[in-house]
Amino acid sequence: MFEIYLILVTCFLLPICFLITNNLIYIYHQLKSLKQIEETTNPMNIDNKHILYIAKIYIHRKKWLDCITILEFYMKQIKINEPIILVQYYNYIGLCYQSVNIYKIATKYYLKAYNKAPFIKQTLKNLANIYKLSGDTESASKIYYQLNGLNENKDI
Repeated sequence: MFEIYLILVTCFLLPICFLITNNLIYIYHQLKSLKQIEETTNPMNIDNKHILYIAKIYIHRKKWLDCITILEFYMKQIKINEPIILVQYYNYIGLCYQSVNIYKIATKYYLKAYNKAPFIKQTLKNLANIYKLSGDTESASKIYYQLNGLNENKDI
């Protein structure tokens, strides 16, 4: 009887230990990356992929203001040559505003991303979603139609 008890307890605790270990490893990698970025001598020399990684960490931790602040700071300080990076910045800022239910500002940033690169699916999805949340179903259906057109062209 005692062996069955041990087997049941082990079966229950193993998945929990696995999940906790995965989360600890994830947090360790986040802290390691943040420490490496923090140790850079010139904050203007931080690579865009590191800035986006920090933004993802802040979004995951639901620190919306920190995410918006860092992205806005680097957008104004650094001349970004790649429009794809700028579109990602705008999408992340829009996501932060959307998460705190400030739909007008989120729409503004999604539209900026759309104007920079109108054929990126994630931007179109974000824009359609924010229109839907705002109650503008007509604009949302136009964006969904455009998104469906992109999906059909991809299959050809």
